[in-house]
Amino acid sequence: MAARKEGATRLDPEIAEELLLMGRFFRPHGLRGEVKVIPETDDPDHFSGLETVYVGQEPEVASPRLVQSVRFQQTKHGVTVILKLEGVDSPESAGALRDQFVYARESDLPELEEDEVYLHDLIGLAVVTEAGEQVGTVSDVLDMPGHITYVVERPGQSDALIPGVPEFVIEVDLDAGRVVIRPIEGLLE
Repeated sequence: MAARKEGATRLDPEIAEELLLMGRFFRPHGLRGEVKVIPETDDPDHFSGLETVYVGQEPEVASPRLVQSVRFQQTKHGVTVILKLEGVDSPESAGALRDQFVYARESDLPELEEDEVYLHDLIGLAVVTEAGEQVGTVSDVLDMPGHITYVVERPGQSDALIPGVPEFVIEVDLDAGRVVIRPIEGLLE
């Protein structure tokens, strides 16, 4: 993470703890202060319902900004979000946001479906096989085209990459703090 600028105001820790990464400002769009955002969420439509976003290099120093409008642009790389924030009224002020991150409060996002989880909730879960053998701990989750991939840290071994598809991931149990997998030959080597 980037170093905190001297004099930067720290956000209330309870709010900072609730912030989820939504995207990264890419560049200005047009002449009215709109900014292109590369979404870091699997559903860019989540931007549509937001009245406030938080802008900064890290959640602890992000500042709240009122959302004036949200549009979407289809590109060859996927969907880009075009965001208009209160107080950002020129290409220059929009350009000042370049490479800053956009966060939203989890409580401001739509309710998850019964079988959905936030990717950050998977970090730290124990990974075990169907037979109950300990494999390791989820250290990261990669959002790949088509599916997620669990990065599993294993003591004394290299990390394992487990595709998040039903053939390999049998169960994700947040309450029990574990992911149950069905390894095939070569998956954990």
